[in-house]
Amino acid sequence: MAHPEYVICMECETPTYVFEWGDGKVVEALCPICGNDDATTFVSEEELEEMVASEDEDEE
Repeated sequence: MAHPEYVICMECETPTYVFEWGDGKVVEALCPICGNDDATTFVSEEELEEMVASEDEDEE
């Protein structure tokens, strides 16, 4: 996966531009709204779209 322009905090769904990307995933990130800094709780826009699509499929 290419380096995204921003990642989304899954705690408050806010995009953030303050992050480090490596090996296809978020290595470090900081949410400017809620202060979350757990890199495992940030996703790229592409990953979020995949999650939403799979949830939609599960509901059908």
